[in-house]
Amino acid sequence: MDPEERDWAEVMGLDRLPRHIVEKRVTDLMDLGGKKAIVTGAGGDGLGQAIANRLGGCGADVALVGRTLEKVERRAEEVTRRWGVRAVPVRADMSDWDQVHRAVAECREALGGLDIMINNPVMAHAGPFEGFTREQIDHTVLGSLTMMMYGAHAALEHLLPQGSGKIINIGAVGGRIQQRGLVVYNACKAGVVGFTRNLAHEMAPRGVNVLGVAPGIMIKPDLQRRVLDPRSDQDRAALGAVAEAITTQVQLGRVCLPEEVANMVAYLASEAAGYMCGQTIDVAGGQWMN
Repeated sequence: MDPEERDWAEVMGLDRLPRHIVEKRVTDLMDLGGKKAIVTGAGGDGLGQAIANRLGGCGADVALVGRTLEKVERRAEEVTRRWGVRAVPVRADMSDWDQVHRAVAECREALGGLDIMINNPVMAHAGPFEGFTREQIDHTVLGSLTMMMYGAHAALEHLLPQGSGKIINIGAVGGRIQQRGLVVYNACKAGVVGFTRNLAHEMAPRGVNVLGVAPGIMIKPDLQRRVLDPRSDQDRAALGAVAEAITTQVQLGRVCLPEEVANMVAYLASEAAGYMCGQTIDVAGGQWMN
């Protein structure tokens, strides 16, 4: 090629196209065998443990991080037993800067590397904004946005030197719509969308890809029990708000399982999503404001 053609080829990145994927199945591209992943908020019955299971099911070794060691130990044992991969439990309070950085370093050491960081914060308050205390505002901002920044910062200490890796931030569809009683939480989740987009813009040229997932209304085992047997006025009020949202906003007309959201996380973590960058994908049954 003459110099002009060589310049155009470089500009278009023709030498960096993943041509090896052409003859592969999508399921082949979603094989995470050999990858090392960290999932925060992984000790409970919700999205964290579902993500750890999905990544383990795709072949990744997984470190499960949570505030209660016994819970993440139990979940790690389940992942190993079910999928035959290595699963490491690590205790840390992700609201503490030093603990976050220590935990991520500990996870990387235990796994023998780090390729995928799943930021899944789990702390928030709900209710009319005028009733919030300063402590509740601070706690919600910390648990819904700041903790995610801590986790990403800690992961980048390891991903940037190697020039590769993915960070996937868990937001919420509430970050795109307005909902009564979730003013602070939804504002933070809108911040997650912006954080994901801007961090991706900064990190993509350095080999680290940043993406996000925005769940809608998920139902965990404890909520299923409360649906079948609401025992307080607060339970009944919360269920009424959920029912209204499902009937007026969710196009599929139902709640979702954490595993359905975890499906998208596993996809984004894989080579199948290699040309996605900075986006936050809704997994919310088509939820929108009517």
